[in-house]
Amino acid sequence: MGDVRDVREVPQEGARTPLTAEEELRSRSVFATEIGAQLARQGWAVFPAHTPEERIRLFAVARIIEQRLGCRVEAVPEDICSMRFTVVTAAHEVGPAAGASGQLDA
Repeated sequence: MGDVRDVREVPQEGARTPLTAEEELRSRSVFATEIGAQLARQGWAVFPAHTPEERIRLFAVARIIEQRLGCRVEAVPEDICSMRFTVVTAAHEVGPAAGASGQLDA
């Protein structure tokens, strides 16, 4: 029979269970791997974020992905329960270079 001290109580509806520092690091790493792979494939990703804590975590995940991919990653709320991640290219970040006639320089 297992030791009772090893068993966690099931949280009540609406109750929060904070992650330990190690659990937080592991979850951010896993999220960064999953979201980063999707960003590498298609340039954007949507990931669920139902609480303010989850949104804060995903902003931190965007910074991790930036370091891994070597490019800027934007994380913005898409709706009340998800975040949208987008790879920001230099052209999108600075804007197109326009010549005197308003045409893009070739």
